[in-house]
Amino acid sequence: MTHALFRELLRRELGERYQGSLLGPLWALLLPLAQLTVLSLVFTFLLPARAHGGQWPYAAFLALGLWPWQLFANQVQRGCTALTDNAALIGKVALPHGLFVLARAAGAALPDLLGFMLVLAVVAAFGLPLAPAGLPVVVLALAVILAFGLAAAFALSALQVFLRDTAQVAAQLVMLGFFLSPVLYDRAQLPAPLARALGLNPLAPPIEAIRMALAGGEVAWAALGASAAAAVVALWLAHGLFRRTRPHVEDFL
Repeated sequence: MTHALFRELLRRELGERYQGSLLGPLWALLLPLAQLTVLSLVFTFLLPARAHGGQWPYAAFLALGLWPWQLFANQVQRGCTALTDNAALIGKVALPHGLFVLARAAGAALPDLLGFMLVLAVVAAFGLPLAPAGLPVVVLALAVILAFGLAAAFALSALQVFLRDTAQVAAQLVMLGFFLSPVLYDRAQLPAPLARALGLNPLAPPIEAIRMALAGGEVAWAALGASAAAAVVALWLAHGLFRRTRPHVEDFL
């Protein structure tokens, strides 16, 4: 029963998200591609940047960090209003509130995961070096990012019910997090103190692990393991907050 409800909510989420749009789900690919193009032009010609070890063109380096970041950011931004956007339905039908968050997070993540697979195919088609042996590490790193995104979606969706400014604050924090994560740059090229400080960002190890694994380099397993553990703790804390606020949600919706 629960699985059927989740599938229906996910189908509804994907359908309503692009309802009335000329290009529909293609926007999930075209918007990141447009962002990738602009950033590549800026950092290649206006503010020259070098990719990891000079192995890849900057556009490929950027794409392998941008899509994992989008995976997290879209889960946060879509999941934040999962309960408030479904207030009418929640008031009429007795459904587990967590299903709305899960459907939103899954509906945000699926297009980005498909987009990342397309990115890998395009990078390989251009003859750039990708190490197939690194794919299991990529899957693990993406799972860590998904876990952080889901944890944020659970926590923020609960807070949004009681504090309607939460979505606006979350959007600003996501923007800040973009620049504090190694999406645009290689941390190894930064001054050591700054690189260490930015390494405390729990999203840095999985993003860097994806690039390193696909480049055939040495993955920082200790950092990735610490990030995975932090993701598990974040999920546990977020679900605990969500569960504690559950009895009061309908009163504030």
